[in-house]
Amino acid sequence: MLNYIIPSTDVDPAISELTAVETFTVPEDPFRSPVLPEKYRPAMFDNKLVAGVYVVRTNGNTRSLEKLIISVLRFPTEQAARGAGDQMVQATLVDPSQVFTVDGHPNVRASSKDWTAGVAYVTRGSYLVIANYGVPQPDETKVKTNIKKTLDLQLAELEKLTPTPFEDVLDIPFDPDGIMRRALPEASDYSDPFSSDLDFYAYQPSGQLHYERNPAVMKQAFADSGVDLIGRRVGIVYRTRDLAASFHLQSALVTLGKNDEEIAPPPGLLDARCIQLYEGDPLRHYDLLCAVVRGRYVGVVVAKTKLGGMANPGLYERAAAQYVVLAKSE
Repeated sequence: MLNYIIPSTDVDPAISELTAVETFTVPEDPFRSPVLPEKYRPAMFDNKLVAGVYVVRTNGNTRSLEKLIISVLRFPTEQAARGAGDQMVQATLVDPSQVFTVDGHPNVRASSKDWTAGVAYVTRGSYLVIANYGVPQPDETKVKTNIKKTLDLQLAELEKLTPTPFEDVLDIPFDPDGIMRRALPEASDYSDPFSSDLDFYAYQPSGQLHYERNPAVMKQAFADSGVDLIGRRVGIVYRTRDLAASFHLQSALVTLGKNDEEIAPPPGLLDARCIQLYEGDPLRHYDLLCAVVRGRYVGVVVAKTKLGGMANPGLYERAAAQYVVLAKSE
């Protein structure tokens, strides 16, 4: 499902800073973080949420914050999806709100409390789509415009997604083309800097884009490099067109943001490129990253700076290990 969520930068290029990517597999999941308010709990449980994805990005300006939340939730049937939508709308409208229509989408139910944000719900088959756009100051025109643009793009993309019949779910290949076996696996000593393995999977470029620091830059880099498949484990492996494309992608992956720094590569891996991030990743909570190249594959590994700003030798150990995994998988 994550492969069919549009990037926020397609709606507003300024909304590019990653805040959250969540995946749900049971009705309780949206409330663990929590990403959904408790008032929506009955909608998830009564209608038996099957799966869902939830992506948030902002403009990164806490003094003048703009945000876009897009979520797609799957339910067992079309009736259940409509029921969940009805209950969520009712819960939303408990607070005084102004209901508005969205041009071109007569079935959308949208509202705003004070025009600093708008939320819209619409079903497509067994899927419920939720779009929430926010601005720092009340702006009715901007809220309506960007809610419409989000739905225009998201609903068109969702037309490409066919729900997998429940009886066929176990037949979906977990490791297409062996991409997952090329990614560095979990360490046996639990030293990897991850709170969970919920993002471990094989993704299309459109799905992986939601985990990237620079989505607009990486969308173009994926296209230029011919990236067609990504495997996410402890290591993240990208499959490109060829060796030249791999080096092009590597350069994009280590693009420096404000106050980021390039650091020395691991000994013996002169083609590796490593950086230290000024602001840590909000999902995997790392601030160190290395990208290694082997043929048409680029492997990325990460680590956390140790207390006191000390270098983390685990970064170089993972980089070397990821390179070996790629070499042995040829």
